[in-house]
Amino acid sequence: METLTATTIFWLLVLGATEGWVIGYIIGDEGITVRSNVVWGLIGAPVVGICGLYVEISGVLLFAFMGTLAILFLANVFHLHHVEDIKGDIDRGAKIVRKK
Repeated sequence: METLTATTIFWLLVLGATEGWVIGYIIGDEGITVRSNVVWGLIGAPVVGICGLYVEISGVLLFAFMGTLAILFLANVFHLHHVEDIKGDIDRGAKIVRKK
């Protein structure tokens, strides 16, 4: 049975940082920054992993990997990135020409 030790916490942090960097690198400019993905990975993996330990799920690293993947997906999908999303500006440069 897996227990909460410094080694487990270390590997959860490594897993979160690596997963955050890979997801940030793949998504690029369409999601949050790579630095933010790494931070969310560093937060998400230990939280999900420790929850998995307390529920006594076998394979805590796999459980933390899938949970952090879900957290990073939500963080990248539901962000306000585009100017029209933030400012409400929907002027696309298209002009409507009316016939007289």
